[in-house]
Amino acid sequence: MKKVILIILLSISTSIYSQINEGQNFCTPTKDGDYFPLSINKKRILWQDRSYFETINDTVVINENKYIEYLQDWGENNVSKMYLREENGVVYEFKEDDGKETIRYDKNFKKGHTWKTAKGDCVYKIISFKGKLKTPFCEYENLLVIEAKFKDVTFDFYYLQGHGYVGATVKDKIMSCVSPVWND
Repeated sequence: MKKVILIILLSISTSIYSQINEGQNFCTPTKDGDYFPLSINKKRILWQDRSYFETINDTVVINENKYIEYLQDWGENNVSKMYLREENGVVYEFKEDDGKETIRYDKNFKKGHTWKTAKGDCVYKIISFKGKLKTPFCEYENLLVIEAKFKDVTFDFYYLQGHGYVGATVKDKIMSCVSPVWND
């Protein structure tokens, strides 16, 4: 029902549409693009029954490494920060809560590769480079699918070349996706 209401609102509203890069189609991969690009300035991400904007804020140096600081603005003064950097094809995330760095993605990983977070609370696994995901906005194909297995829940995260994160599922049910619509 929520999907139907969302689609109706989208079709009758005058909306501002996001653009990944100049001339880039929201649903189409960039053939020479990365699955985990760090250059996208702003995204709107739907997460269950909420949404947030993820924007590049600044660069910061932590433990002698230069990170891109992302703000995840959920509204109502609820903003979290994420720190990412890329070095030699490996994307790292610094976690403030434990002061450690975790690999988020390595372009040399093959299907079946597994790794743990620095904290050890999650095991990641490359499931596919040919994943499919249907969202209210796009029917994606040829996606990188990374399984993230936590103690209580397992997510499948989906990434499109040149766009990065496009959605997530739990038990094959969509629970998150990027949106080209920036206002409701």
